[in-house]
Amino acid sequence: MTHRDLCVHTSTPDVRASGVVVRLGGDVVLGDVDLVARGGRVTALLGPNGSGKTTLLHVLAGLRTPERGTVVVGDVAIRSLSHRRRARTIALVEQHASTTTDLTVRQVVALGRLPHRRMLGGTRSDSGAEVIDKVMDLVGLTHLADRGWTTLSGGERQRAHLARTLAQQPQVLLLDEPTNHLDLGQQLRFLALARDLGLTIIAALHDLELATAFCDDVVVLDHGRVHGQGPVTSTLTASLLREVYHVEASLDPHPRLDRPHLIWDRHVKENP
Repeated sequence: MTHRDLCVHTSTPDVRASGVVVRLGGDVVLGDVDLVARGGRVTALLGPNGSGKTTLLHVLAGLRTPERGTVVVGDVAIRSLSHRRRARTIALVEQHASTTTDLTVRQVVALGRLPHRRMLGGTRSDSGAEVIDKVMDLVGLTHLADRGWTTLSGGERQRAHLARTLAQQPQVLLLDEPTNHLDLGQQLRFLALARDLGLTIIAALHDLELATAFCDDVVVLDHGRVHGQGPVTSTLTASLLREVYHVEASLDPHPRLDRPHLIWDRHVKENP
């Protein structure tokens, strides 16, 4: 089973943010942010704690209206879409998504079909049962379909959230720190699964090693502004890592794999 069995779109669009400004309590959280995430590629959204990653994801998802600026998916402004159409275009896996109701795994995944359902004669049409079955198989949750949400491990919950968003059949997938609270094996399996979907993906990540392993491009935020963006190897330079993360580090060839990996030396104190 692959994501192409689920796809209802003919292409994977670029996502562009232009001049995005967000203020909270008078403080600038995002300042004139420009971003380009290429269609069908995985873009890592990087930066220290408090750099504005989650806020930017919420703007991209249409959940927060910026003071200024626009977000365009393909050639359509995200704010011009209805809530239903937006949910069928772009989906977000939240960092701390939860529910207080003890739904089954299948019921959680079925929530992703809500944007596709319409009222006909007082009943909901398009239950999406086939899509639900397919996404659960894709993320390896079929055997847990009848399990209660509260009985799941952290990794199982993340896969259930991913299945829910895939049930929306979006063109763009946003991931907010999807590997938090997962062990190393779960992190690797989750990001490999996401990458293989072939969607346009923007993932906020803390772990630079995971970003270099699974992402094509990066956007680096620092104090709410873009400090650099582009392909992983040409953007994560030693000077950028020093300026943003205050460490001496570089991307070097991996000794066994055909990809770079992060080598760090020592901490660099922040300027007073």
